[in-house]
Amino acid sequence: MAAQQSEARARIQKVYQDVGAPCMSAAEYALTKVFIDYKAWDVIPDEGDITVSELAEKIGGTQEVVIRITNFFIARKVLESPAAGRIAHTEKSRSYKSGQPTAWMWIHMFNNVFRSFAQLPAFFAKHGLASPDNVNFTPLGLAHGFEDKAAYEIIVGDEAVHKGFNEALREAGEMYSLKGIYDFGWMKEALAAGSQLAIVDIGGSHGLALRDAVRSNPFLPAERCALFDLPQVIENTRKNLDKNPDELQKVQLVGGSMFEPYPVSIQGASVYQFRRVLNDFPDQDVVRAFQTVRKAVASDSRVLVIEDMLNPKRIALNVGLDIALMMAAGKRRNAEMYSELAERAGFRLNAEFQNLNSEFDDFGVLEFVVA
Repeated sequence: MAAQQSEARARIQKVYQDVGAPCMSAAEYALTKVFIDYKAWDVIPDEGDITVSELAEKIGGTQEVVIRITNFFIARKVLESPAAGRIAHTEKSRSYKSGQPTAWMWIHMFNNVFRSFAQLPAFFAKHGLASPDNVNFTPLGLAHGFEDKAAYEIIVGDEAVHKGFNEALREAGEMYSLKGIYDFGWMKEALAAGSQLAIVDIGGSHGLALRDAVRSNPFLPAERCALFDLPQVIENTRKNLDKNPDELQKVQLVGGSMFEPYPVSIQGASVYQFRRVLNDFPDQDVVRAFQTVRKAVASDSRVLVIEDMLNPKRIALNVGLDIALMMAAGKRRNAEMYSELAERAGFRLNAEFQNLNSEFDDFGVLEFVVA
């Protein structure tokens, strides 16, 4: 009998490890977002502690539910309890305060990824066990209550969701500097001999990539670079530059879509770069983007794809982020996968450059030329 009871306990413990532990992680994810929404993390002092009853009063919650939530956080070592009925920050919980990069990323991931994960069974049941191949039919759409609306339209249509999305991208935007990774020096001679644009940054959003390129390469004049993005994005970037002027004010700001013919003013540039853009789209849209830029390039132009590459042997997180991208019909790819799509539009892979200096990201630069 004792042996049977021991086996039963072992089975229960395994069930908890296999099922309960991930479930509790999900609960922590959701409750962290609740405390971000109610600014509970802001109320807890940076140093020292606060009573749970005072916290409940300040955030407008009942003492009963705040006790339950803080007990959970104490058990998960997210918060500390120096005395009964009192709580204090940990290094982890401080990162959830308003305006912190982790908080903005948490808001974005909860709204657009975490909620979408829960819709995967329903999405596959309706559309079949296959990756989303249309940005209008996605798990993210189901999570937000839309059956046939593009993920980006859903995000920009909700002010709170859009702000979380934009701030998360802004915080992550300093990633992927090409300094020491890709050398733009080959353009010097062409720029000196002609008047064509140097770089057109497709989907460049806040312009961080162009700012990095201009600052890292003194021979690149800002006025011969262009930021090409959706009209509403360009307008927002223009407003930000008016408030905080720098060299980007000399950059040409051009509104449009990478799926539609490029304006004449940005045709024939030396470089067209897709930086952290194409991973957000299914294969058929990536081919469309290559086909459209193919009509804008000159015979000697180069097209750069700057993305995290699918390389699970180096960084396992890549695989998880690939699933996160799938929620909005996106996909993480490697050089071979991008080459196959680019070839359909008349390009060939000319060179590949990898950033091997970080254990946290695995971005690469793929340089394509006209085939």
